[in-house]
Amino acid sequence: MKKSILTTQDAFTFLLQGMYFIEARLMEELGSCTGQITSTALKDEVKRYRESAHYKQLKLERIFSYLMNDTNARKIEVIDKLMEETHKMLDSVHSGHLRDILMIGCIQNVNAYKTASYRTAYLLAVELELDTVADLLQQILEWEVETGRTLTSIASHEFCRLTGDTKPKNNAWTTH
Repeated sequence: MKKSILTTQDAFTFLLQGMYFIEARLMEELGSCTGQITSTALKDEVKRYRESAHYKQLKLERIFSYLMNDTNARKIEVIDKLMEETHKMLDSVHSGHLRDILMIGCIQNVNAYKTASYRTAYLLAVELELDTVADLLQQILEWEVETGRTLTSIASHEFCRLTGDTKPKNNAWTTH
């Protein structure tokens, strides 16, 4: 039987349990995808993002300890579906360069979900007046935002390489 979410604290814990699952899943999934990446910049960023998932899990464990809760990971089907779609797409593309561009988009999707979730968790921590927890979540959120910016920069560069342009024709890659 599923536990009901009755309080802000319940919602906060529920959200963090999902984020803990996502970080564990990303460490596993990104490791299996890096062998298909041809762009050095993207490979380095994916490696960094994968490693940062471990540090995010450690921060989440500190938060659960602070809240006196277990780190019960909660499965998030959205991430499962995004990763399934990523694998299908990458397996279907024959061009390494095009695969890199599509991989960036897939990671950006996960990053956007995580950014929104960590932002919500941060706001809940502020509402609950959990200053120490809010500080930890703010650090994680800053890492996610920075990853988003870096991926956007890499995407712009890789797309220009694909089309032979020296700069993007519009701001689709550079707006956040």
